[in-house]
Amino acid sequence: MLTEILSNFSEDELLEFLPKNSINFALEIDEFNSNSESTSYNKKQLARVVASVKQVDFVFDKSLRDKLIERLSPKLLVNLFPSFGLQASQVMAAHYDAISAWSEENLEQFASTIGLSNLYQCQLQQSAEFESISYIEPNYGLYPYQQDISQQVFCRLRNNHERVLIHLPTGAGKTRTAMNIASEHLRESPNNVVLWLADREELCSQAYEEFAKAWKSLGNRPTSLYGFYSSSSESLSGIDSGFVVGGLHKFLSLRKTNSKQLQLLYKELSEKVTLVIFDEAHKAVAPKFQEVVQDFIDNKAFHADLIGLTATPGRSYSELGLSLEDQRLAAFFYNNKVSMKVSGYLSPIDYLVEQGYLAKANFKSLNYDHSNIAAFELRDAGGIETMTTLANNLERNRKIIETIIEECNQNSQIIVFACTVEHGINLATALSYQGIRAASIDSKNDSSESRRAKIAQYKAGEIQVLVNFNVLTAGFDAPKTNVTIIAKPMNSLVQYLQMAGRAMRGHKSGGNTECRIYTVMDDIPEFQSISLAFGYWNDMWAEKETN
Repeated sequence: MLTEILSNFSEDELLEFLPKNSINFALEIDEFNSNSESTSYNKKQLARVVASVKQVDFVFDKSLRDKLIERLSPKLLVNLFPSFGLQASQVMAAHYDAISAWSEENLEQFASTIGLSNLYQCQLQQSAEFESISYIEPNYGLYPYQQDISQQVFCRLRNNHERVLIHLPTGAGKTRTAMNIASEHLRESPNNVVLWLADREELCSQAYEEFAKAWKSLGNRPTSLYGFYSSSSESLSGIDSGFVVGGLHKFLSLRKTNSKQLQLLYKELSEKVTLVIFDEAHKAVAPKFQEVVQDFIDNKAFHADLIGLTATPGRSYSELGLSLEDQRLAAFFYNNKVSMKVSGYLSPIDYLVEQGYLAKANFKSLNYDHSNIAAFELRDAGGIETMTTLANNLERNRKIIETIIEECNQNSQIIVFACTVEHGINLATALSYQGIRAASIDSKNDSSESRRAKIAQYKAGEIQVLVNFNVLTAGFDAPKTNVTIIAKPMNSLVQYLQMAGRAMRGHKSGGNTECRIYTVMDDIPEFQSISLAFGYWNDMWAEKETN
């Protein structure tokens, strides 16, 4: 339906919906792949590409939505909006204005009307299945290794260790484990307050939704759930029990505010919190974040515990050994780490894969001819000039596109990590040009609503390839993802593991038996062994015996 509406636009108008270089990028890739001399496109194909790449924006961007409504033919308007009771000849400008005003307040219905009914995440109804009358599966249960982690944490907190870091691989259920711990803490006293801290909206949203699900199964009384992150206008006043999800950047702004009332509310909350849980805890010793944490665990009349969650209990990787930052992180948590130890296995990863909790990761290298790239341009893996050079390399992009198409032909669900914002948009455009259901997502061009909509589409299978730049490294759970393509050179082992982990959800968690992780080889040192990485920082943590 969207493509049909877009066919009423001219070629020039359709091209205005895309970045200038994107369609040329797609044509250039297509010419390279097909060995064809054709560098043109037809209007129908262009309308299809725009419909694929920009579908979310036609719902959430008012200016684009109005343009779309203005181009509805009278006949199509009558068919899509039968409530007007009109004939095509009776359609007037006022009817278009009425649709525009209605769509502003009814985005979900508008999306459905133009054939985009799956923009909003489907709510799945689950029915409990029993193997027998006496066998009951818990709605929010823990795997045996998660139960062991929880027991160790409570034992150490009872022994006045005060700070504990939970170390579990990506995909092994850190959040679920922590929610069980948080729920048990809240059950202990109606006056307890748990504060969950995270630095990104996706992580905060995940925690908010996950606690709501957990408490329905684990709670022993009604409790309050507060979200204080992103654009939330929730007040901190009156919080004397329950679960608070706090965005670190939101709290940092409160520390700097000139409002004495807000400062007072912040101080009152700090005196009521009894347990702090820090997600992605390897960031806990970043100076500003550490200041926020210490507001809630230090200088108080009573005690508040701290639990950190991470898949990578270190801040950096160095061939020379543990860095000063790594040592600071260990010291901040009193060298007190709870991790998996499975008898008979060299690494917990091997056990988790064998038991089906994680998918077996097959690492694959994507090699291309980078002889035309000067060596000095590849020295700084994080430099913008290096990223731009790689993002514009035709041979490199051809290899990425070829690999994605091959995987799509096998019905794979794919996450791609791009070099730059423009690179992500270009890749999604080129894939759409090839008939692949693809979209790009980034923090520059997407609103929080459009990000959520695209992610929901991807989870529902409406989008097969989600290309992103600096968005989906953590706090993103799409179990059906079985392919990750790391097209962004990394010198951070932490981030590399987070990217690779997006595809590692095992079949016991609704994921896959195996997954493929492709790394574009740019003659820059990359890190490819998750098993080795998981144990890399263990030497700096003094494992304590529990009583």
